[in-house]
Parts: sequence; structure tokens; C-alpha cells
Amino acid sequence: MALADLIHADDDFLPTKALLVVAHPDDIDFGAAGTVATLTDHGVEVVYGLVTSGQAGEPAHLSPAELTEIRQKEQADAAAIVGVTELHWLGFADGHLVADLLLRKAISRLIRIVKPDLVITQTPIRNLERIYAAHPDHLAAGEATVSAVYPDARNGHSFPELLEEGHEPHAVPRIWLMAGTDNNLSVDITTSLDRKIEALLAHHSQNSARADELPAMIREWAEANAIGMTAGAVESFKVVHTE
Repeated sequence: MALADLIHADDDFLPTKALLVVAHPDDIDFGAAGTVATLTDHGVEVVYGLVTSGQAGEPAHLSPAELTEIRQKEQADAAAIVGVTELHWLGFADGHLVADLLLRKAISRLIRIVKPDLVITQTPIRNLERIYAAHPDHLAAGEATVSAVYPDARNGHSFPELLEEGHEPHAVPRIWLMAGTDNNLSVDITTSLDRKIEALLAHHSQNSARADELPAMIREWAEANAIGMTAGAVESFKVVHTE
């Protein structure tokens, strides 16, 4: 099936290169790994940007340095399952993210390096009905990424030091926000759902305790998103036009 038949939206935009920017390892796999697999299956180049290395995750007895090594390896393994080999680690502290100029500059630099035509990130809008998705780091990563897409990455006067580093401005025409509300784009992940689950289970440090129940939970979420559609499983996003 063609990619255009799997993406249901108000316009006919199809990406050729996508950059995903999230706060923590496994955020992509919960929110968009099925979509990533669908994109890479159809020849779209996908790159990951991880703002932190998940140093504040589980298990608690491990040091931040140990967790960094473990979680970066887990994310690389998970990315490979869905066809992604290029990962960028921005090195910010887990649990301390704020959407300040420092974070916006780091993400703007990454956008100028990768030059995507689509950025997928976390919603910057808190939803009290889904408090786990509204982790402060998620909101900060989403807000900083949206600000980096517009106006920072495309504006030569934003962070002139990036120009001095050789990073020319780059305009991204679309953002897809994950884990939010008022979604207006759906991706049919029926054929990639198993790989999404496999990618999540690759995060052993975070998900081993619930490995037996996680697949059923993910299937339930994806099937609920597909209600009223011909697809069997769906990931949904809010499209932001930036042109």
C-alpha cells in the first residue's frame, strides 16, 4: 500500500525526511514508533533527536552515568527495529528541562543539520486527562521544538552563532504533535504495530516489569485510535502548518 493511502489528513503533504525530537528514550516508541516504521518502510529518511538520556529513569539504584549508557543503547536498539540508525543525543539533564533559549538553540542547530521537511515532537499543551503524557520534560521539549521550527531554525538572525558554526537557516513546513488532543492526522500502523511493540520492549530497563501486559495495552490504544476507520491500528497527531 502506498504511503499516501496510510496517512489520513486534511492535505496531501508527504514527508521525505523526518526528524523526531523528544525528551526521553522510549518517548518516540510510545508515541510514534509505528509511524516511524511506516515512514521508513516507504523510503522516508527518519532521524531521532533525544534531548536527555533518561538519567532519572528506573531502576533507582543505578547511577545517572549507568542509566545513560543503558538507555542510549536501548534506544539505539529500538530505533533499529523501526528502520532508524541516526540518533542525536543533546545531553540535557533528565527531569530539568525548560523551554529556554539554550534548549531552543540546541534543537535549532539539530534542525539545521538534519534539514527535515517534517518534525514530529511532543505536544507542548498540558492535558490533565493524560497526565503521564504531560510530564514537564515532555511539555518543555515540545515547546522548545515548536519554537525552534518557528521561528528560530529558519531565521538567520536567531542564534547568529549557529551561522558562525556553518549551520544555514532551514524552514520546516510541517510539525506533527504526538500525545495531544484535537488530532487531525492519522497514520495506519496496522502492519507496523508488532514492530512498535518490539521497539518498546527493547527498553528493558523501563518496561521489563510490565513486559507481559504492555503489548495488550499498546494494541488497545492503537485499536481505539482506529475506531470508525478502515485501519486496524492507528497513531494520531495534530498537524501544524508552518509555511
